[in-house]
Amino acid sequence: MAASFAVKNIACVNEAKPGVPILTGIGYLDHMIDQWNSHAQVGVGLEVFDNVETAPGKKKLATENLSADEHAGRNQFASANQVELCTAVGHALGIELNKVILSTKDKSPSHSRFCCPLDEALVECLISSSNDAAVEVNNDDDCLVKYSLAPYGIYPRNVGRTQIGTLRTVAIESFWKALATSAGITISLEKIRGDNAHHIVESSFKAFSRALRVYLDPPCIWEQKSPNDLAGVALKREGKIERTTKETSISVQVLLNGCSKDTSVETGTPFLDQFYTVLANEACMTLKIKCKGDLWVDDHHTAEDVSIAIGQCLTQALGSKAGLNRMWLSEATRESANVEVTMDLSNRPYFEHNLHETLGRQEYVDDCGNDGKSSTDNGDLLSCEMLEHCLDSLVMNGRMTVHIVQKEAKEESSVADVCLCTAMAFGRALRICSMVDQRRAGATASSKGTLSV
Repeated sequence: MAASFAVKNIACVNEAKPGVPILTGIGYLDHMIDQWNSHAQVGVGLEVFDNVETAPGKKKLATENLSADEHAGRNQFASANQVELCTAVGHALGIELNKVILSTKDKSPSHSRFCCPLDEALVECLISSSNDAAVEVNNDDDCLVKYSLAPYGIYPRNVGRTQIGTLRTVAIESFWKALATSAGITISLEKIRGDNAHHIVESSFKAFSRALRVYLDPPCIWEQKSPNDLAGVALKREGKIERTTKETSISVQVLLNGCSKDTSVETGTPFLDQFYTVLANEACMTLKIKCKGDLWVDDHHTAEDVSIAIGQCLTQALGSKAGLNRMWLSEATRESANVEVTMDLSNRPYFEHNLHETLGRQEYVDDCGNDGKSSTDNGDLLSCEMLEHCLDSLVMNGRMTVHIVQKEAKEESSVADVCLCTAMAFGRALRICSMVDQRRAGATASSKGTLSV
């Protein structure tokens, strides 16, 4: 039986523009595939043709409008067999992607992993060579080793959405299965969090795009003192804030200078000092903080105002974020604690975490007795609820999207170790997110072309 769709004018080029548009006949699918251009830096384009002749010698193009509605051409295959369409598109793109992969295989890793942080969604993508011995593939036609995005959102209850725009969610898996098989790679897509269908699917395509970029790149391009790192340091980015209120007197300076040896943090709260010192060390930035706060009241005003100020300084220093890597995933271990931070310098602040179980064990982060309560009456301890609030204030004022995942909430992991492990992972992610990606030549890593809100 002849295929219903033909995919032509296909472009899939590494670190270059495709030269052709993305026209699948499903507008939302176009938008998702376009994430390759923005986040994988793999230029991709294609056009889908209807193989059913509408007139002698003529095929119906995705560029042709079917009505006066200017959007009709973009969605002309809304009522078509979308499983078949997505399979055809995935297969065609996979064949071309395989050529890109083969051209970089001598310098690239054999596998990659990335999570994409969106508000309301976090999806993990794993990519590996289909002949990787560490990956079990059931058969030659099953290179999509895991796909667990459903339900697509929480409405309708317990069901999720069946359609996003004109794309039917039941057809999405067929795209990935065909892509993986024809590209000669295994793909795993797993939803970690997500209640919004649009963001779940978008996170999956962005996670794949970023994982693909990692899969194609030599790891050394993001190392300290790499050309990308040095290009960021050369910008001499700085943020500085001084302010005095009835509650606190604060001076904060952030220097994204690739060095943390001059970091000095004096807040009057020892654990807060340690937390931000560790974060600065891992971020390879200089952080100078002096704060005199009303610790005779409690830790709230000092911890909150310091975190707000650091976030605001980062916003100053990072500027428009054009040309930056923007997104990264970092993991850290400390004693038995294991924490992962996924960060996006998105200008759309959002913070989510799963530290509640650990933070809920005791009242204070840094000093507790057997009953989980403070063993002293000093006002310089940092409460667990304020550690969470510090992270939230930092993320919101730094105008970033951050998901924190504690891998295992082990009882033997002290609260302090988990919190310092979080600071380590946060700093590592910030370091690479804020690096310049010289390939972008100053362009913003966004399908919109800007991070303006």
